[in-house]
Amino acid sequence: MTDRGFQISGVMPGLTIQEDNARAINILVIFLLIMALLTAFVGSIGLTGTMGMNVLERTREIGVMRAIGAVDFEIMKSVVIEGVIIGLITWVLAIGISFPISQILLKIISDSMMGSTIDLTFTPFGVYLWLGVVVLLSMFASIVPARNAARLTINEVLAYE
Repeated sequence: MTDRGFQISGVMPGLTIQEDNARAINILVIFLLIMALLTAFVGSIGLTGTMGMNVLERTREIGVMRAIGAVDFEIMKSVVIEGVIIGLITWVLAIGISFPISQILLKIISDSMMGSTIDLTFTPFGVYLWLGVVVLLSMFASIVPARNAARLTINEVLAYE
């Protein structure tokens, strides 16, 4: 190589370079996954607040349901189902937004780390795994407001202004 005019500063096997790059990308992927989970957790806290407000706004409706014979389980079920539906709507929006954002982030990361492009691949497993996370977080976020709704008695609802 030196005979042809190239300066050599060091020699390293290609596999070692690949392993180093893979390690760096794995760290980045784990960091982004933790950030996504934290965002989902904060979103579930927001959903808890929203569902609590919905329960307060629907106090009269809950009283009517109580008056016609709804049991605690039915009231809780209606609040939890509403929370899960809100979670599913956010999941659909998140899937739609994740494609362009992932494409932009991947381009930035691959250009800065590798100097070349990396193909973006979405797996159905990841999409459905995130669906499971969203449904579980939505259910857990709706349980406390649902319990509060189920504890309302007809007397409390009639006294509510």
